[in-house]
Amino acid sequence: MMVNKDCLYMSIDYGVKKIGFAVGQLITKKATPLKIIYNNKKGVNWIDIDNLISEWEPNVIIIGYPYSKVKSSFSKKLDLFIETIAKKYIGSIEIVKFSERLSTEESKAIYSDIRKSQYNIKKKSHLDDLSASVILESWFNENMIR
Repeated sequence: MMVNKDCLYMSIDYGVKKIGFAVGQLITKKATPLKIIYNNKKGVNWIDIDNLISEWEPNVIIIGYPYSKVKSSFSKKLDLFIETIAKKYIGSIEIVKFSERLSTEESKAIYSDIRKSQYNIKKKSHLDDLSASVILESWFNENMIR
């Protein structure tokens, strides 16, 4: 596990239809929503994902993972996504699975606060990059070297 204050960390909130991305650094322990990439009819939109990863050049990618005793069809798709991204970036980017149990609920609460402050978010469906930020900041908080 790479824990380095000079590294750029990216997080991913995987979904079958869309995938949220965020970036951050340990020095601030803050993550910034980056982008939502929509998958196509054939499946994962690897072209846009690879372009985003090439543009930002993260050292570590944290992927939200809903740990459960039962493997759902979603979990199987997520496992395939993680396996594929790990193979694509083997030796250059460390891929880490991290529990995302609270990211969706927390991002809904953040969304509600943002709406109250009259910041312009058009739809609740635009939460995936915010969820990715929550995943990354949660990972930072659990993995900080004191």
